[in-house]
Amino acid sequence: MIEKETIIIDEEIISKIKGVIGIALEYENLTGGKRSLGITGEIGEILVSYHLGLQLLLDPLSKGYDAIDKDGLRVQIKTRHSKSRKIPKNNKRTGNFSKHSFDYALLGLLNNYYELSEVYKVDYDKLKPVLNNQKRQSLSLRTFKKLGVKIYQSDREG
Repeated sequence: MIEKETIIIDEEIISKIKGVIGIALEYENLTGGKRSLGITGEIGEILVSYHLGLQLLLDPLSKGYDAIDKDGLRVQIKTRHSKSRKIPKNNKRTGNFSKHSFDYALLGLLNNYYELSEVYKVDYDKLKPVLNNQKRQSLSLRTFKKLGVKIYQSDREG
């Protein structure tokens, strides 16, 4: 397997990302919540990687996965942002999954302040048959949660 360049998300990156989130929230406020900067995917990948100790791939267009865990396993990360203080509703859908293989997928749920609230994990072997039965390569949040296990819960109240 070809080694891909990765980055470890450290406190300096998190500090910069908090600034980006602040600007995004200001913009959303100025537009009455009608417009957003479309940063959910990148912010989610960064926060999930930070909280779970993953190495994020430098190439955002890498086929099949977004990060590598401490065991060298390939991780595809999906995120969903809520417009309310709570986590996104279960009837919402993930983005499309890559048709390339990976070892497991993570679903990071962000509240309306782009704070990571929960993360769920599903192994590729469990996920793939379900994806094969979908018109699109995406799942409802309810289905992802049902297939997987919660591996992270924020300690913040909300």
